[in-house]
Amino acid sequence: MTDWPIILLILEGIPFLAFVYYLEHKKKMYLLERGGADRIKEESIDLRLERRLSSGLFLSLAGASLIFSPNLAGVAGIETALNFELLVMGIVVLCSGLAMLLGYGIMRGKKPLSASDGFLGLK
Repeated sequence: MTDWPIILLILEGIPFLAFVYYLEHKKKMYLLERGGADRIKEESIDLRLERRLSSGLFLSLAGASLIFSPNLAGVAGIETALNFELLVMGIVVLCSGLAMLLGYGIMRGKKPLSASDGFLGLK
């Protein structure tokens, strides 16, 4: 019974995120229909890379925490167990975060690097 808050957060959070993306898409389509295409600027590759990296790290760490949180709660003295649903949710979130990080690596590989970029492309 202690997993209900986590299950509810995931069941409510994912549709809410999809709704936010839907509203953003509708806004872009409305601006295109009204002739505001000049206001819609193509995102720079650096902005897309930064967003993909931060999203990938967040999802990967969230998935890992879903999997390992019952073990850490056991150390703190809270009686919990990793059930199948929590394990599946953790694996799905972890894999989606790893996919975002893989996409970051692929997009970064296609980006032309300047001579001033250091290790991992960080300045």
